[in-house]
Amino acid sequence: MQRTFLSRPCLALCGLLLCVTVRADGALHSLWELHGKHNTVYLLGSIHVLRLSDYPLSPVMLDAYRDAKSVLMEVNLEEISSQQVQAEMLGSAILPEGKTLPEVLGKARYGRAGALAREIGVELSLFDQYAPWFAAEAISQLQLTQLGFQPEAGVEMYFMQRARNDGKSVAGLETVHDQISVFQNMSMDTQAEYLVSSLEQAHDLPKEVDSMVRAWQRGDAQWFANQLQSELGQDPRLYQAVLVARNRKWLPKIEALLNDDRNYLVIVGTGHLVGPGSVIDLLKKDGIGATQR
Repeated sequence: MQRTFLSRPCLALCGLLLCVTVRADGALHSLWELHGKHNTVYLLGSIHVLRLSDYPLSPVMLDAYRDAKSVLMEVNLEEISSQQVQAEMLGSAILPEGKTLPEVLGKARYGRAGALAREIGVELSLFDQYAPWFAAEAISQLQLTQLGFQPEAGVEMYFMQRARNDGKSVAGLETVHDQISVFQNMSMDTQAEYLVSSLEQAHDLPKEVDSMVRAWQRGDAQWFANQLQSELGQDPRLYQAVLVARNRKWLPKIEALLNDDRNYLVIVGTGHLVGPGSVIDLLKKDGIGATQR
């Protein structure tokens, strides 16, 4: 299964199991509660893109939204429409003058990536002027769109629209620049491996997506933890950059919300809430328990 659904931070730009309390009916969701002295902070594991057929969302998730006065996401998606952000995204996606994707990947790796891309109906040469990380994201977006997944139908977009209509504030835990920097700060070799790994996983994506959505809907944190380990666990640098380092930066902001008297809904990719170094794991180490709903 592609890591897009678990943690990939830039998909929106391009286009879960400790301290658990089980409900009496045995039903769980990808939603956790943190309790401050005077408020509740809900942590919702997201799938950044969904199909329209995956709605409606669970009543438990909708209740958490209604109970919250403010919504926080990985990034405030309203930022993306600004010309400045669009220009930064484009500038970061294009390779420096004189560089090409075949040169960055090398002959053997480019040939391998090209063959894998053709298996899913994509010609890799279309991305010869782009950084490997962007090629990986764009190809994933294209494949997901072909499978019926739409960024505008993702969890964040759904709740952002509701918050806008309901007059609730929306903010980001990080900026668009922060998300782009996750990839820009990777070496070209790491980006190249990221692209090849993404394409290797793409072949199995069509038969994995239904299992992924069902696991998310039933709050099967172990399923996601296993997937995350198989996708990112083999590359500690990528695991740290895409997940753990960002979780650590978010932690003080999330913990600070517990000192407020308002309730909050915090929405992040499900991969940020499972496994070692996850937000749930880091909270536990700070003595803050999270209850899965």
